[in-house]
Amino acid sequence: MRIPAEIHRFFDIGEGQTLLIKGLPGTGKTTLAFEILNEMCEKRNGMYISTRVDPDRLYRTFPWIKEIVPPRNVINATQSKLLQTLKDISGGIPTYDTVLDFFRVLFEDVEEMESPIIVFDSWDALMNYLSPMIKEPQSFEQNICEFARDMGIHIIFVSESANLMPLDYIVDGVVYMELFRIAGTPSAAVRDNGMRARYAREIRLEKLRGVEILQRAFTATLHGGRFQCFTPCVEEVDARIGGDHMRIPDPTEDCASTGIPQLDEITGGLRYGSCNVLEINHGVGKRYYQILTALASNALKNGRAVCIIPSIGYQLSPREIFVPTNVRVVQPQGDDIVSWGRELLGIWDELRERSGRPILNIIGMDAMEFAFGYRQLLNIANRLINRWKETNDINLLVVKTGQESINMAIHVADTYFVVNELNGGLCIYGVIPRTELYNMSMERGNRICLTPIV
Repeated sequence: MRIPAEIHRFFDIGEGQTLLIKGLPGTGKTTLAFEILNEMCEKRNGMYISTRVDPDRLYRTFPWIKEIVPPRNVINATQSKLLQTLKDISGGIPTYDTVLDFFRVLFEDVEEMESPIIVFDSWDALMNYLSPMIKEPQSFEQNICEFARDMGIHIIFVSESANLMPLDYIVDGVVYMELFRIAGTPSAAVRDNGMRARYAREIRLEKLRGVEILQRAFTATLHGGRFQCFTPCVEEVDARIGGDHMRIPDPTEDCASTGIPQLDEITGGLRYGSCNVLEINHGVGKRYYQILTALASNALKNGRAVCIIPSIGYQLSPREIFVPTNVRVVQPQGDDIVSWGRELLGIWDELRERSGRPILNIIGMDAMEFAFGYRQLLNIANRLINRWKETNDINLLVVKTGQESINMAIHVADTYFVVNELNGGLCIYGVIPRTELYNMSMERGNRICLTPIV
């Protein structure tokens, strides 16, 4: 969704709503303000008072806003322009009354519009320019908000301050934008936490009078120059391997598709004989199953056999549909991992013979580590990896944050991706190759969509 539903309801309460959007520079406040105009305004009913840009530069940056805010509704309020306008109104040295007259005329110009919204960007700069004429800023801001309510005009104040200020108490709503650092759990193999550090954009609903805030924080992106926030990701209750998933062709002759088009673009596909690692962080729960389902389903549709060693807790859908001879589910069991490993290699050979192609192996390293212990797992790992290289099988190792197998997995990985929980949703990012964050969502046809969080 473009903006949270709570903001929709906030502006639907009635006329004259006042909203403060605050946060440090570069967090996306202006883009959010324009997205609110785009969602809530009728065409040509938005007004933008800018202390920074002229109309030409504005439309080069945000071409899609021109229908809502036409050039005549963009007011240049840079310091020199604003002070000259005030001098023209007063006929001399501007006073406090001159400033009030300026805003009164501004409001009267938009009063005839249907559901107009005025954006002051930034309010801090505007107040700084007017400070010689305004002795009591808090009283002035109170007057501005009362003007808006009396005349039925919505106002959005954009502030570069991240601190609590008097305007927070005066306005009807406060929204906070932030860029924050996400860091993966350090391990012995990854001493430089910067390898896993990523930045996410967040919108936080601090106050919306008259609106029940069902979710206070949302992950957001400015991808494509538009503001967009993401709803929580729910567990797919009917993620069937070989079900209604759309077939994604392999990107090249020596690489298999991941079943996720955007992930194929990032990785180029999973190379034959490769070892690919998927780390599941705390809070993800079972929702990562949809990645495995997409990968396995697409492998089947592209004529490959699939062998699954399930992670702890992983269960196939009760409505599972697949060709039994092309899918095997193998549980790690017994006391001797070497004997069990020989049995596993025999199953792989059988699947490879039946399909006539390299197979896909999805291996839950947590289940194997729990069954045999980390040291025994190390003993057989080299043998398995050599077999993958010989047979060109495609392998996905599923590891859970905190388990010892991560120390081994990152050293043998051709690709390494981490799945994180973020404000109720799921995001994924690459350590090998390094990528920024992507939000994960489900589209029609059980298709996973990745949206860059920028």
